[in-house]
Amino acid sequence: MAVGTHLSTEFVLSDQGAGYPRRTVATAATPEELDTLVGTGYLTRPKLLDRAAAEALAAAVLGLAEAEADRPEAESLPGQSIYLRSLLDKDAAFHFLLRLEPALSIARTLLGPQVWIDLEARLNHAGRSGVAVPWHAHLPVIPDPLPALFSYPHQIHCLIYLDRVTEREGALCLLPGSHRGGGTRLPLGDQTDQPGQVELYFEPGDAVLIHAGLWHRTVPSSVDAGYRRLLLLGYVPSWVRADTGRGVPAERPLTAELARTGDAETRELLGEFQW
Repeated sequence: MAVGTHLSTEFVLSDQGAGYPRRTVATAATPEELDTLVGTGYLTRPKLLDRAAAEALAAAVLGLAEAEADRPEAESLPGQSIYLRSLLDKDAAFHFLLRLEPALSIARTLLGPQVWIDLEARLNHAGRSGVAVPWHAHLPVIPDPLPALFSYPHQIHCLIYLDRVTEREGALCLLPGSHRGGGTRLPLGDQTDQPGQVELYFEPGDAVLIHAGLWHRTVPSSVDAGYRRLLLLGYVPSWVRADTGRGVPAERPLTAELARTGDAETRELLGEFQW
């Protein structure tokens, strides 16, 4: 039922053991905005965070980047950029993002009311030219032909910009509609312009929600670029998990050893799968 610019959806969960509970999700997004996200694969949300919140999180990201830069496990190009994972485990400053609206309610309306959240960040250092991310999608798992019972891996990722992004830092480029099916195939490392691409720029606190299968890239930075700090708030259906957390745990999990010594197919069958 749409009320003004708000949409309210009552879901009945097919949970027999819980007595088929109901959950209501209300969001400030309009039906037209939701249709835009589903159809094009993206939806912009200017000023999702206020300036003070964006500045505080930018400082937290910079602090973590400096602390992790020299770690051997760090995912970084020294002096250029670094990826930071599992932020919810590393700083309580990020915890309020668990209930960030309207991003959470948009995700629940489109994915179902049961979701779990992951939070990562990317930081590009200031004053570095040529720093860019080539064309990619976050869920490269679509087989061709599509199997009859294939479970399409819908996720929604909310990209929150903590710094101003201008032509100096490099636009975010999106390919509208490229999340539908697996027909878009670009070579690894491709940074060329593509027909129909959309270029976006941001102020601190601005965000864009994308389907995780949407192809996107960033334009290379220039030497006078400022910091580019970005949060990736990922919404995943709660049932997409590897462990139920029930029953008596094994005293000595044999699958850990099997995964350690097994081949790639064995590890995949045991749940070691990443994109």
